[in-house]
Amino acid sequence: MNAEASQATPGATGKPKLLIVEDDPALGRSLQRGTRAYFDVVMTTSLDAAFEVIDNRVEIAAAVVDINLPDGTGFDVVESLRQRDRNLPVLILTGSNDPATINRAHALRVEFVCKPFFSENLAQFVQRTLSGSQYGDREKLAVVVNEVSSQYKLSLRESQILAFASEGIPRSRLSDVMGISENTVKSQVRSLLEKLEKQALADVVWWVRSRAGL
Repeated sequence: MNAEASQATPGATGKPKLLIVEDDPALGRSLQRGTRAYFDVVMTTSLDAAFEVIDNRVEIAAAVVDINLPDGTGFDVVESLRQRDRNLPVLILTGSNDPATINRAHALRVEFVCKPFFSENLAQFVQRTLSGSQYGDREKLAVVVNEVSSQYKLSLRESQILAFASEGIPRSRLSDVMGISENTVKSQVRSLLEKLEKQALADVVWWVRSRAGL
């Protein structure tokens, strides 16, 4: 299944389907309220229930997945979705600041946000999903970020900051998204700017997106 097909397939309401995997009832209701105007929401609360939806070949336009589920990890859901559609928009929710979690999310090419502060990220995710802009854009950005990281010998964290900032994550949210302190972000941004010989992170973002043709 390609990204265009998954995006275009409507649900019973005529809207594209959004899979939500979240076991916290209050958070699940909040996610539904934030997305039901745009999607036909398929709500699940466990790994098994999510796999049932996937195994039944339900056409999904996007997914929002909690990492910590009662019967396993949401990463298993993401990997299963990736086997069906490598470009499917996925937003994962995590309460963990563990760098391993962030690195795994990055490797799976998914967006992520640390709970409970997700409203702004969710709105941006919905907007990008509906516009279809993130499919090709993220591929192009990933290529340029990899090229720049190699050419300028960026560290892993510098590369992550470059990638996240270029994808539209605000400078003020990098600490939350990456699970590191604000002082560490400042230090890494300063090092990144020195290596790229830029004055501000906004300059870096403009430069990278221009190189990607965006």
